[in-house]
Amino acid sequence: MNTRNNIDEKVMAATLEGDVNLLYTLIQEDPYVLEYIDSIPFLDTPLHIAASMGHIHFSTEIMRLKPSFAWKLNQQGFSPIHLAMQNNQKKMVLRFVDINKELARIKGREGITPLHLACKDGEIDLLAKFLSVCPNSIEDVNMRGETALHIAVKNKQFEALHVLVGWLNKTHQRGSMKLEKSLLNSKDEIGNTILHISAQNNDSKTLRLLVKTKINLKAKNFENSTALDIAASGEIKGILLSAGAKPSSKVKDSPTLAEKLRSKATLMEKVLIYILRIRKDISEEQRNAFLIVATLIATATYQSALSPPGGVYQGDATSSSQGKVGKSVISEGDFFTLSILNTLSLLLSTMTIYLLTPSGLVGGLLFTPIFWFAYCYVYNLKLISPTSATKTYNFVMVQVFNFLYSFMYWSFFIVYKRFKFSGENSVV
Repeated sequence: MNTRNNIDEKVMAATLEGDVNLLYTLIQEDPYVLEYIDSIPFLDTPLHIAASMGHIHFSTEIMRLKPSFAWKLNQQGFSPIHLAMQNNQKKMVLRFVDINKELARIKGREGITPLHLACKDGEIDLLAKFLSVCPNSIEDVNMRGETALHIAVKNKQFEALHVLVGWLNKTHQRGSMKLEKSLLNSKDEIGNTILHISAQNNDSKTLRLLVKTKINLKAKNFENSTALDIAASGEIKGILLSAGAKPSSKVKDSPTLAEKLRSKATLMEKVLIYILRIRKDISEEQRNAFLIVATLIATATYQSALSPPGGVYQGDATSSSQGKVGKSVISEGDFFTLSILNTLSLLLSTMTIYLLTPSGLVGGLLFTPIFWFAYCYVYNLKLISPTSATKTYNFVMVQVFNFLYSFMYWSFFIVYKRFKFSGENSVV
């Protein structure tokens, strides 16, 4: 026991001095000296002490020898990077995240992360560094359900909030639009969004910043109050009213999950569910194969409108065909039959392409070019049609295209949003 105590005292001495050479001397005396420390669940390791004192080289060497020390919590519930931040050892903090970016997300006492501490203390340079090296750290919440934005607003750290909002507004990582909206409207354990907190704190500067974002001005907390209901002053109410906020009495509650499940599905919802089930059951390989086939069919069909069988009458045609310049040379009956078959083929292939591609923004961006692609095809048929009957048919098909594409668009952007039950259906 005395030997163990002597070694522990020497380890402490090496740590306090930041002496790497003495550390290795101790390891030579007892190769298990760091293993023994690591076996204790909660304690101040040499890395905790060195980090709080800013011994960067010593801490770096300890982390290299025992990476697990960086994740260990002491008896107070803090990791080494937490202690470095509490003791204003910024260079030490930067070294930690340079070695392992995920340390920006380590949860200490009450679920507080280094990113949360940076927001609480207004350390905007560290905050920006954390967001840069570990973007996902902004998604972490503490045990009270508070995001980094909640913590910044509650502690009236406007500059930190401004950095967070700016990052959400400018980031372009996968799912960033959905992330921006969800974090701005996230609720803590009592249902308050950051808008509620800023209104309650009479923080007009923060409020003016938030009302310019994608925050929900009509959100209610668990006491059924909107930010306008709990506004602390007339100035705050004025800012909210000018931005379009409403009192709870004028805000219709969204249907609960139970109410959605109990409600009778409309025809449009039934069609949408059927489509979503098909998309879920198709493997990625099958999806890619179907997309290739559908694209080839659409391309070949469109080509027939540009170069119909037999071609079109040319400008130097004989006098008997002067009125037919640019019209198809095949008979009216054959052209009409060809128009019907090709148009149906194009309609099915373009709808297949739209249905097999991701929904959300990608689907919305794809909707317009697909529609105009199909519309151009029908219009080309109208131009080369040798008969008025085909022109009438093409006009009818334009209306059919309008209806079907509009139906698909509204299904995936309104009904889908209203009818989805869980996050797993958000991207299909």
